[in-house]
Amino acid sequence: MYCIRQKNDLSLRELTCSQESLEYDANYPRSHYDRLADDEWTRLTNSRRGELNLLVHLDVLRQHITADMDVLEIGAGTGIYTKELVNMSRRLVVADLSKVQLDLNQEHMRELGVVDLVYEYRVLDLVDLSEIDDSYFDAIVCVGGPLSYLLNKAKVGVQELIRVVKPGGIVILGVMSLISTLIRFMGSLVQEKDEIGIENLRWVLQTGIQDREHNPGREHYCHMMTCADVDSLLKNEEIEIVERRAPGLLSLAPEEALAQVREDDELWELLVERELAWSRLPGTLDLGTNIIYVLRKSETN
Repeated sequence: MYCIRQKNDLSLRELTCSQESLEYDANYPRSHYDRLADDEWTRLTNSRRGELNLLVHLDVLRQHITADMDVLEIGAGTGIYTKELVNMSRRLVVADLSKVQLDLNQEHMRELGVVDLVYEYRVLDLVDLSEIDDSYFDAIVCVGGPLSYLLNKAKVGVQELIRVVKPGGIVILGVMSLISTLIRFMGSLVQEKDEIGIENLRWVLQTGIQDREHNPGREHYCHMMTCADVDSLLKNEEIEIVERRAPGLLSLAPEEALAQVREDDELWELLVERELAWSRLPGTLDLGTNIIYVLRKSETN
């Protein structure tokens, strides 16, 4: 009831049928994360905005991942969640599209003394998990950006996640948030218009999609979503939505203000308490830095 797309917005079906530039090409996100390299390791810890985002993600993981689960973490990056998941699960398989990211992940886990707790590292593309049998894992964690990079293959990615999890199993998936991103980067909107033009910018704001056609000269192609987009991806799938969360909701505040609060332990504890509580409110879902859905696969599958 909270996820209503405006009538003049284009549906995902209309977009994927009409735009060749929406074709998913794994080389783009792979190259992007190869270049980012170890920046991913500190992305959520070098600012208080990132810390709030991280704390909600960790809260979700702790609620749904248990010590009797075999877990696939896909799109694991350099390991900011891997270091937590190795101690939460029975067996953890860590996967990413980028071997650079996987190698760094392994290096970090070795430094932390937990690399032996990782069952396996695998280079995998979310749109093709054919190496994995049906109903193999108890839970899958796919948070951050992986699903947002799939463009016209996003539905395929969702179906692959559901296929490889056991009936009754849990899928924790996340996407980049369109509205939160717009608010946080409002200060660069004038420059963005100057660089790509008002009509291309209109496309990005209406659809959330940065593609080849509407972002000339750039290679960071992704789909920043609203909860309506995620709901559309999940339509007709045999799943139950267990919960939805908005991590990084209070990250809309200026970093300087959050840093001041962080210096007061009592005040920061209160702020984190509210972040965790308010991230559950349906009305806040599109305002988080990311959007998280926790799904349970139908027992009949």
